[in-house]
Amino acid sequence: MDERDFATLEKMIHPDLVSDMPQSGERTVGFAGFRAQLEQYPGGGVQNPVATDARLLADAERWAITPAYTVVPLAGRKEFTVLFRAQYPDGRWWHMLTLVELRDEKIYRTVNYFAPEMPAPLAESIAAYQHG
Repeated sequence: MDERDFATLEKMIHPDLVSDMPQSGERTVGFAGFRAQLEQYPGGGVQNPVATDARLLADAERWAITPAYTVVPLAGRKEFTVLFRAQYPDGRWWHMLTLVELRDEKIYRTVNYFAPEMPAPLAESIAAYQHG
């Protein structure tokens, strides 16, 4: 994607792709929609670096706990999860989580979540928090 090699990207994407971003309500459908989203990205499609700490969750790491403490799988033979950081055009770094589903060995569905980096809270503010 960083190279904007659309011919290669199109080979990797299922014709019935649906990519959702629940936080913003955006939905991309098909390769044409995916390409348009990349080209119309804020900043004019500027190539922004993705940090080298990107990783694909493997079988041993494929479980998560929801806020309700339910254990859920994050990967399988046709599903996997990608965690990475990306720099936005304004220079800020964001953490990204993408849930990917494959069909016919191509990217068929994605759900994408984004969170800005933020400083850790001060120890004093945590101690002062009224619990219970």
